Amino acid sequence: MEFLKDWITQIIYIAILSIVLELLVPSSSLKKYAKVAIGFVIMITILNPLINFLKGGANIEAYVFKNDYFLKNINMEQISKEAEKQRDNLIVAEYKKRLIEQIKEKLLNLYEIEGVGVDVSFVEDLNDKEFGKIKEITLSFRNARTVSQDSEKIAKPTEDKKFNYEEIKKTISVFYNVPLKNITIKEE
Repeated sequence: MEFLKDWITQIIYIAILSIVLELLVPSSSLKKYAKVAIGFVIMITILNPLINFLKGGANIEAYVFKNDYFLKNINMEQISKEAEKQRDNLIVAEYKKRLIEQIKEKLLNLYEIEGVGVDVSFVEDLNDKEFGKIKEITLSFRNARTVSQDSEKIAKPTEDKKFNYEEIKKTISVFYNVPLKNITIKEE
């Protein structure tokens, strides 16, 4: 594109110079010779790129490859950014999944409770220095049940054997450094 811009600029300069020269030449028999000479100069200026191309001076393949490389490079940058975004989303999803599994395992190991629904809200921005800091935990005991260590029988809690929700909240709060007010327990 720069080549074309330079070529057009050169034609404009020659045309302006020819007008000035034409005005300076007195109106006599010399004027028609001056017009012919100026016409040749303008014609050579216009045909100069074509002459260079025929001589092999202009390399069109170089221009094409240069533009092709530029377009591919832009495409690669877009693909790279998209891949980074997908990678970041996968990291966040995997972190959340493992965090939920860890909370469920902790409830099973400490309180012999399984089937608890867990939802976690945390800082998801990988560039944030507090990435992964838990904001809120929600525990749903709708399908929860106790598992006896003596036998592998599963029993739902009876009226006299309720889950100690406050103790569970305190344990989760201390272990994950989450304020008690940010831990919600649903009995549904």
